[in-house]
Amino acid sequence: MIVLGISETHCATAAVLRDGEIVGCASEERFSRLKNDAGYPRLAVDALLKELALTPADVDRVVLAGTRIPSYEWMNRVMRDEAYRRRYYGVGLEAPRRGLTGRARKLGAKLGLLDPAPGKAPLTDGERRGHVTGHLRLAGDRVTVVDHHTCHAAAAYYGSPFGGRPALVLTNDNSGDGLCGTVSSASGTTLTRREATPSGPGSLGSFYTLVTLLLGMKPGEHEYKVMGLAPYAPARETERAVAALGKVFAMREGKPSLFEWRRRGPLYRALLEATLGLRFDGIAGGAQQILEEALVRWTRLAHRRYGGERLALGGGVFMNVKANMLIADESWLGELFVFPSCGDESNAVGAAYLGYLDLCAEAGHAPAPRPFGPAYLGPDVKDAEIEDVIRRRDLASRYRVSEHAAIEEKIADLLVSDGVVARCAGRMEFGARALGNRSILANPSDHRVVDVINRMIKSRDFWMPFAPTILREREADYLHNPRGLASPYMMLAFPTNAKGRDAIVAAIHPQDGTARAHILDEAWNPPYYRVIREFERRTGIGAVLNTSFNLHGEPLVASAADAVDTFERSGLPHLALGHWLISKK
Repeated sequence: MIVLGISETHCATAAVLRDGEIVGCASEERFSRLKNDAGYPRLAVDALLKELALTPADVDRVVLAGTRIPSYEWMNRVMRDEAYRRRYYGVGLEAPRRGLTGRARKLGAKLGLLDPAPGKAPLTDGERRGHVTGHLRLAGDRVTVVDHHTCHAAAAYYGSPFGGRPALVLTNDNSGDGLCGTVSSASGTTLTRREATPSGPGSLGSFYTLVTLLLGMKPGEHEYKVMGLAPYAPARETERAVAALGKVFAMREGKPSLFEWRRRGPLYRALLEATLGLRFDGIAGGAQQILEEALVRWTRLAHRRYGGERLALGGGVFMNVKANMLIADESWLGELFVFPSCGDESNAVGAAYLGYLDLCAEAGHAPAPRPFGPAYLGPDVKDAEIEDVIRRRDLASRYRVSEHAAIEEKIADLLVSDGVVARCAGRMEFGARALGNRSILANPSDHRVVDVINRMIKSRDFWMPFAPTILREREADYLHNPRGLASPYMMLAFPTNAKGRDAIVAAIHPQDGTARAHILDEAWNPPYYRVIREFERRTGIGAVLNTSFNLHGEPLVASAADAVDTFERSGLPHLALGHWLISKK
C-alpha cells in the first residue's frame, strides 16, 4: 500500500508511505534550489519515486494537505518580492488605517467575492488535482484533500513513538484553513478534535512573524533569528517590550482560547508605534517571552481540560525550541514528542498517514501506522554520482582528492587539526535541521570555529548560536535532561551541564548557555555516529558542532554537485563526499 502525501504551501514537500511507514520525504527547495519554494513539488516527487524504485502506477492514493491554499505564484511572491511584501504587510507609519473599506474587503474575501490580496485567490480543488493527475497520469479518484491542522495533528501523533497509547495533541501555526491552533485527544488510530482556535482574531505565528519583519528580518523564514537574539536582552528591556507588545497582542483564555490582536487597523503600524524607542534586542526578548508564556498557559489549560501525560506537538510555532524547553519542564508531562521540522512541510507526512488510514478502512484492514523514525528519507548520494562529479568538474586538478575506506577516521583527524569539515553522505535528511548527512562539522571545544564558520561559510548574524550533536551515552556530561527526553531531530533546547560546558562551548548559546541538541543513537545513523566516536577517541569529547551544509539564505545541499558547488563558493577547507575527501590546497 503506497500513499503519496503532498504539501504545496510554504516549503512544498512530498512524503511517501509504504504499508504504514514513512519511507521517503523531501522538500522541493532542495531540488529547485529556491529557499522555501511553494507549489506542487514535482521535482521532490520524482526524486523520491526514483530513490524508492517506484512508478506512479504503484501509488494507491495521493493526499493533498489543506482545503484552501493561495495561488503558488502569490506564495512565492510574498516570500521573495520585498517591495510586494512591504505593501502586503503594510510596512511603515504611513500605512492607512483600516476603515469600512478594509472590513468590506475582508468580508468579501471570506465570501469568495474578492481577493484578500492581489494574486492571493485560493486555488480550486480542480487546479490542485490537475497538477497531480497531469504529472503522474493517475485517475482523479486517487487524489483526495484533507484539512490543514488535521495533517499537523496526524503527523505529530502517528509519527510519535507513543505506539497508539493515549495522548494530548496540540497544533499551532500562523494559519491554515482558517485556524491557528487545535487541541485533540488521541488513542489507537483515532484523533478526536476537542478545540479549534480561529486565526481571524490573530495567531501566535502571525504575531511572531510581524515582529520578525519589524526587526528588519525576513518574515516566514527568520523567526529563528528573533529567538536567537532574545536571550541577549537585559531583563529590564525585555520587561519594557512585554508591556508594550502586550497592549497590541495577547492570549485570552476561553474554549477555545484566542490569540488576538488588541488593536484595530494596520498591525505592523500598531507594533511599530508600540515599540518606538525600545531596544532591538529588548523587542526580541519581549516577543519571545509573550510567545513562551502563551504556549505554556495554553498547554496547561488543554491538559487540565482533557488530561494526558503524553504530549504530541505539531505546527510551525513549535519550531521555537526555547518554548518547547519550557513545555518539557511541566511537572505533569511524562512523554513529549515534537514532530521534526513541524512547519507546513510536515503536513505532507500527516497527509500520507491520513491517506493510509482511509485506504485501510476502505479495504477492511487493521491500520498499523509506524512512528516517523530516522529522518534520513531523501535521495542517497551514490558512489557513481560522486565519481562522475569529480571527473566531470576535474576537481583533482584544483584540489587534493583522495578516497578513504575509513573516511570517518579521516574526518575526525581533520576536526582535531583544522576544525571544520563539510559532510555529504548517505540519504538526505528531511526538514530544516541538518542531522549529520548534509552538515558542516567542527570541533565544539574551539570557540574560534564560530568566527571561521560565520565569516567564511555561513555569513550568519553574529548573535546566532550553533548546535551540537551529542552521543546518546554522553548526553548527561553536557546536558541537563533529567527526564531523559529523546531529541533525535533538534526540536528541543536544553540547559547545559556547567561541568561539561567548556567541551561544547562553540555549540551552545553564548548568552544563556542552552543547547539545541541533536542526541544521536548509533542505530539511527551508524556512519555519522562513527565520526563522533572517532573524534571522542582523539579528544575525549563525545560531541561535535553541527550546522547545516549550505550558504546563508540557500537550502541545504541535496546532491554531490550541490555539495561541490557550495564547497567551491565558500571558505570551506574540506569536503567529505561519501568516501572521498576533497581539500583545498
